[in-house]
Amino acid sequence: MYRSRKPVNWVTFRIVLVAAVFALGAMLLMVRAYRLHVTDADVLKKKAEKARTRVLHLEARRGMIFDRDGEQLAASLEVNSICASPRDVVDKAATARALAEILELDQKEVLDKLVEDRAFVWIRRRVSPLVAGKVKLAGLKGVFSVTEFRRFYPLRSLAAHAIGFAGIDSKGLEGLEFHYDEDLRTDPLPVTAQSDALGRPVMFASVQRGPGRRDLHLTLDRNIQYIAEKELDDAVRKEQAQSGSALVMDADSGQILAMAVRPTYNLNVFERTAPDVRRNRCVSDAFEPGSTFKVFLAAAALDLAKADPHETFNCYKGRMVYKGHEIHDVTPHSRLSFEDVIVHSSNIGAVQVSEKLTKSEFYRVLTSFGFGSASGVDLPGERAGLVPLPGRWSALTKANIAFGQGVTVNAVQLAAAFAAAVNGGTLYRPHLMWKMAAGFGETIRENRRVPVREVIKPATSEELVRILREVVERGTGRSAAIPGVDIIGKTGTAQKADPAGGYSKDKYIASFIGAVMSTKPRLVIFVMLDEPVGPQKTGGKIAAPVFRRIAQGIVALYGGGTVETPRLMASADPDTSAMDTTRSRSIKLRRGPREGEWIVPDLKGMTMRQVLDVCGRIKCDAAFNGAGLAVGQSPKPGELFKEGSVLEVLFKGQSS
Repeated sequence: MYRSRKPVNWVTFRIVLVAAVFALGAMLLMVRAYRLHVTDADVLKKKAEKARTRVLHLEARRGMIFDRDGEQLAASLEVNSICASPRDVVDKAATARALAEILELDQKEVLDKLVEDRAFVWIRRRVSPLVAGKVKLAGLKGVFSVTEFRRFYPLRSLAAHAIGFAGIDSKGLEGLEFHYDEDLRTDPLPVTAQSDALGRPVMFASVQRGPGRRDLHLTLDRNIQYIAEKELDDAVRKEQAQSGSALVMDADSGQILAMAVRPTYNLNVFERTAPDVRRNRCVSDAFEPGSTFKVFLAAAALDLAKADPHETFNCYKGRMVYKGHEIHDVTPHSRLSFEDVIVHSSNIGAVQVSEKLTKSEFYRVLTSFGFGSASGVDLPGERAGLVPLPGRWSALTKANIAFGQGVTVNAVQLAAAFAAAVNGGTLYRPHLMWKMAAGFGETIRENRRVPVREVIKPATSEELVRILREVVERGTGRSAAIPGVDIIGKTGTAQKADPAGGYSKDKYIASFIGAVMSTKPRLVIFVMLDEPVGPQKTGGKIAAPVFRRIAQGIVALYGGGTVETPRLMASADPDTSAMDTTRSRSIKLRRGPREGEWIVPDLKGMTMRQVLDVCGRIKCDAAFNGAGLAVGQSPKPGELFKEGSVLEVLFKGQSS
């Protein structure tokens, strides 16, 4: 029996099929959603975070440098740097054109950076607040600014060769900035950057807190440093010398209180200065010391009991033939005692004293004083100088060394050795670091005096002091004498070696090394003028007077008393560091009636750094004169001031 088939209801079939497809799709979406929100949630979250977030490593604030009284010698100020995210820049040509105009850069140079397939590029670093404001107002997509730090030296050229400088990435490049770079430099500070709805990078808080800052406190005394620089500057100019050096050292500890070099330069614009000018001649230049070396000849002869202070020597009226060579004295003498050989600086007498010493004895004493090896001073680039090994001495070497030829020394080395000769016989390692402190002031480590060795007996040192006192009272060093002040010293005049051989007939190094024995601590002062052009070229005539003026300045400041305690200039305010963190924040800045105008605040009593902070807030450039604390300004307080103008500020308290 035939049964007819029921016709297919295609409408229902299609509905069911569509429903099944939607159900399957819904199920797949649910599975996918489950995976996105549950199974793979952490992985996908990290990928998304990475896609929209990048970490920029920006430099943190470098540690400050202070003198022994806490006056700032180097600090780091906040500045803006212009950056870009090339991937976010839409119109690269137009953006490059706008940036080149604002930043005064080459348009092609900027465009080359913007076409790179990178997430971050520097456009220009360390720009003024005014320039940073212009970039912000331009509203360039993918271009932004970040905060960095620029090294600032408030006293500009004061102690430039000792302090040195740090480069654009806050890395020490010269001087103490280089030597203590690991202490002063802090690790880069990681900062997150995310894009907002318009694709513009937004800077957020640092990923971690910046490392603790470490500050360097020096043994330098800016008052003594200023005196040494001023007197050296005058002498180099007057004598038309090629260069000059002056050093003040604590004879009883090796602390360096002043280190002056001429020519000098402004640390804030060090890149404009030739490398030769930036060279610290106190450690990097080795020179023949001339007759100042007779101090150590006398020390060797006395300590080894090879000479009696009253023993006399035939000086042949200023001319003696020694092993086929002529030796001359500037001033002829018939006979001189051992003491007077040093007092009147007789080369002929010095040669005869040296004959009483064997080569090994003389060499042993000289190397014990530190000659021929680096002094260990905490500065880069020290040249150790040269004392030839006795086995290489010719028939004339010992005689030449007796009056300071055939050996080379540097200024720090010579000052440290002289200090040992007059302080009782102890050689101390010279140094500039007093202590390293944390940002809140607690001491991390301290540089105590380091005795290297006992060089000569205390009795020998006492006898040397007596003889060197006679040098100043009645000998070649009379120009160094100060009435009523206990001064000792020794003159030196050395012919410079001629590259063609022998010694030059018209190029000299004039020097004087001495000590002020009536101060506490006793201070060694060394002065050297290289290639003076004037009619006088001897150390007694042109270097000893510089010593006297430096010593007079120190005695006038400290009255022959203790050097470590007084604060003598207005800029040496014990509350300066406290003001630095509070005054600039508490000052109230008021805007003018029109956009871009400010009412000039009263800056009186503020430090340079505080004034710079104010200038950054009102987007102006600054012109400073003098040093210390602000005492005058133009425009005056209360006047209207336009952004981008120059604010002139006069500082007093220490001339610089």
